[in-house]
Amino acid sequence: MNNELNFLYDSLISVLRNEVDVYSKIHNCFLDEKKILSGSSVDELHESNSRKETCILKARMIEEARTKLIERILNVLNLDGKALDKDKSLSALLLHGNDSQKKELEECRSALKSLLMDIHRLNDRNKTLLDSSLFYVRKSITFLGQLIYPCATYMNTGKLKSNNLNGKILSREG
Repeated sequence: MNNELNFLYDSLISVLRNEVDVYSKIHNCFLDEKKILSGSSVDELHESNSRKETCILKARMIEEARTKLIERILNVLNLDGKALDKDKSLSALLLHGNDSQKKELEECRSALKSLLMDIHRLNDRNKTLLDSSLFYVRKSITFLGQLIYPCATYMNTGKLKSNNLNGKILSREG
């Protein structure tokens, strides 16, 4: 393996380690987000969103650097990058590095895969929490609206509405 290829592989491993660090921070943000969503603090939620946005921007920059490095390595190896699927290009590079580089690439690949799967799971969990909270807020608003502005009790035919869930706020003193 020539020096340029060794340098490119080492650079790729360094970029992948940075990517693992950034996705670990994103993972921690999603873990914290559940606590924040349960606590209902708007300021903490804004702060959490800012942290996530910063990490996502870092992840995008690192992904661009990783993609460029992979393209350079594929060019040096005379492999067709377009024929390789984006997910499989890292696996294809595992075949061409030296033993220590292969090991480190595989460790980074599996760590990233695990982190991304866990982030997806946490994101789904937080989405479910938000959806159920939003459902209950809407139901509460509808209930309060029905108490304040009750609908008519009778239909146009003069018959009593049987599905009427509206009510009135009464105050009885005495």
